[in-house]
Amino acid sequence: MTFADHAAAYARAGFEIFPLTPRGKAPATEHGLLDATTDIEQIGEWWSRNPNFNIGIRPTEGTIVLDVDPRANGSLDQLGQLPPTWTAATGGGGWHLWFRYSGKARGKLANASGIDIKSRTGYLVAPPSIHPSGNRYVWLNKTPIARLPAHLRGRVAPATITARPSTRTPLRSNGEALVRYVEQAQPGSRNHALFWAACRAHAEGGDPRLLHELVTAAAGIGLTAREIEQTMTSAARRTA
Repeated sequence: MTFADHAAAYARAGFEIFPLTPRGKAPATEHGLLDATTDIEQIGEWWSRNPNFNIGIRPTEGTIVLDVDPRANGSLDQLGQLPPTWTAATGGGGWHLWFRYSGKARGKLANASGIDIKSRTGYLVAPPSIHPSGNRYVWLNKTPIARLPAHLRGRVAPATITARPSTRTPLRSNGEALVRYVEQAQPGSRNHALFWAACRAHAEGGDPRLLHELVTAAAGIGLTAREIEQTMTSAARRTA
């Protein structure tokens, strides 16, 4: 099967798909994750442009994926006892473990190293995509997606913050989604994610607090102060 065949098969199974750069993780479309679709015709058109595009997959509603990266000290031992679930081996030597979970999720698993959490606001590289190292992503099983174990739910859920009197207006839900989009950006697409989110924020009025939250999120995923400043400036100019 070709990459196009696999992409279409995911779409028929209900997973939203979009192309990534060959042997890479960066989106190959203008809007990246937001272009993800189950439209077979659109998927065919994308892969007709380049049959070697990797496959980006967006978790469905009610699912999350634990992205374990040994290169960042991630390990399966940090997860405790797990039920059998749909699992992929990544090209970088890690694992993607899929679970059913309908609550809110943070960007990284609490009390762990090297384990990111992917949800609807993020994406993963799907098998049989090829890692920059040349290794393929592969499915390890065809096990149905299991429910997230109870002992992990507290580590997946966002931290509870004690409320303090404040005159600040909470971020609108769309603003929170933009921040999450930046927080879950993949290496190679982080500048793009920040630029897109900042453009959206400016288009919706340029709430200073939201812009500050985006800067904080960008710093949290490893962008340098210079990269952030240049990207935020470019977004402001684009929407001026």
